[in-house]
Amino acid sequence: MVSSRESTRIAFGSCNNQNLTNSLWDNMAKRNPQAFVWAGDAIYAGVHGSTYSSSLSFSHPHSCAPLRSPADIHLGNDWSTFPPTPIMSQATPQRLKAFYKSQLNDPSYQMFLRTTNTTVLGTIDDHDMGMNNGDETYEFKQQSGVQFLEFIGEDRSNVMFQRAMSGHGVYGVKVFDFDNSRNGNHLLSDEEAGIDPDVVGYDIEMKNSPREYKEKRVAIFVLDARTNRSPWGKGFDAWKRNYSGDFLGERQWNWFETALLKSNAAVNIVVNGLQVHPFRHPNANTAEQWAQFPTSRQRLYDAILKGGARAPILISGDVHMAQLMRKDCWLRNDQSSLARPLIEFTTSGMTHSWGSVFASSQKFHDTWKYYPMHVMSKTIMTVAHWVFPMPDLMISGTTPPNNDDDSTLFENGGAEGSKQGQQYSLDKNFGELEIDWVQKSIAIRAFGEDSTAPPLLSASFSMDQLSGLEPIPGAIRDIQSLQDRGGFLVDGNIIKGSESVCVNHRGTANNAHFLIGMVAMTLVLSFFLLGPQFLLVRFILKRWKSIKRDRTGYNV
Repeated sequence: MVSSRESTRIAFGSCNNQNLTNSLWDNMAKRNPQAFVWAGDAIYAGVHGSTYSSSLSFSHPHSCAPLRSPADIHLGNDWSTFPPTPIMSQATPQRLKAFYKSQLNDPSYQMFLRTTNTTVLGTIDDHDMGMNNGDETYEFKQQSGVQFLEFIGEDRSNVMFQRAMSGHGVYGVKVFDFDNSRNGNHLLSDEEAGIDPDVVGYDIEMKNSPREYKEKRVAIFVLDARTNRSPWGKGFDAWKRNYSGDFLGERQWNWFETALLKSNAAVNIVVNGLQVHPFRHPNANTAEQWAQFPTSRQRLYDAILKGGARAPILISGDVHMAQLMRKDCWLRNDQSSLARPLIEFTTSGMTHSWGSVFASSQKFHDTWKYYPMHVMSKTIMTVAHWVFPMPDLMISGTTPPNNDDDSTLFENGGAEGSKQGQQYSLDKNFGELEIDWVQKSIAIRAFGEDSTAPPLLSASFSMDQLSGLEPIPGAIRDIQSLQDRGGFLVDGNIIKGSESVCVNHRGTANNAHFLIGMVAMTLVLSFFLLGPQFLLVRFILKRWKSIKRDRTGYNV
């Protein structure tokens, strides 16, 4: 894992509560990444927001008392959804500003920025937007986007900042050229990069000549899946897939599709807050995911594949764990081509995770409640990975390739002494992509709190494999049968008329298996939620019988 002069490291992180300790910054600084990308939830400013109350009392931002997050303010339950969800306060612009200031002044974060001199970029998710499961209905979405960009230091004159100022969302592209040192700053201006359509125009002039790709250029696209997202359904509608639902809005879609067509980067990284590949739960209010809006997700796949972007990789956050996932894809008009793997790397949970405590509220971290919550969190998500079908999740081989050979690829994970088997980790983590320009390969890693330990997860691919120019082991080949298949698929329907087809690399999930998983998880949750009450009642009844027996001399 020793970085050479011919490699580039880019770090990622999400789900960072400014009121909790983040012990990952020092480890990340030791990796010395050239860029750090927020994949959402840089702060926690609002949880389960569907009702705002201006009468809520917080400590003053300039006082010595710790800032109290709206996550700790419960306003009742919303009974219009099934199951009912707790209502928490939304964040105001004043609250967002105070929380960003708190995070920016964090000594560990300041140390990371100072010692690495890294370029910081990113996008928002729901908690730094200011509303849990936030969408286009959030009152302060324009102010929220602007304050995030101020937090990461985005120049107010840049087009990304201007889009946010206009209320269009927090999206953009940053291009790095590692073949041109530029006095140590590899970041290109928008004009030099020539990708952003709002800077260089929306015309595409590449029909008569092949695109000239730049050998050491990396494009990082950050998408905003909150500002323009359609609301989830209420009640039983939340359990249905919405084929007209949208994540990005037409303006952002046009921008992204055009920018991809213009990209001449050797590596194209697409970052957003929500998981794209998986389908983990049928209720959108319980598990947010792109699969809930199948048409919108298909448009994302089409944009990436038809755009001809080299070595695309999806990065997501939100779920408080790390996962490596893969789909195999084809363009419908080019079925004879090799399957093109589309890798998604979820890195989430910098201050709290399913392996510690999944909840962000301080009361579950700083009191006795930590211990039962820790056991419950880890048990629930471990069991979920046992019982649910997750055919998008990568699984490493039982006999991994030779770790000592630098040219060996680990397409299914398990490299560098990392976890074998299912490629997920419940530990607090940050992510890293390391691009080896000599081997023309990309290593994807998740690191935990122990800087001396191997990566939590590690996989590697050649850039040609990710670009569909070289075969990848285990790729699905029977494309025709998959296209002809109809009906409900657990991972989402194949959209008729789409320009591409993407399927889980380990096949489609079985509906019966999914149902069994739901039943099993219901039983596990019932054990944790009802078990203590059952034991308490049983203890009281036994004590009552014992007292009656002592008083009367007879068994009750």
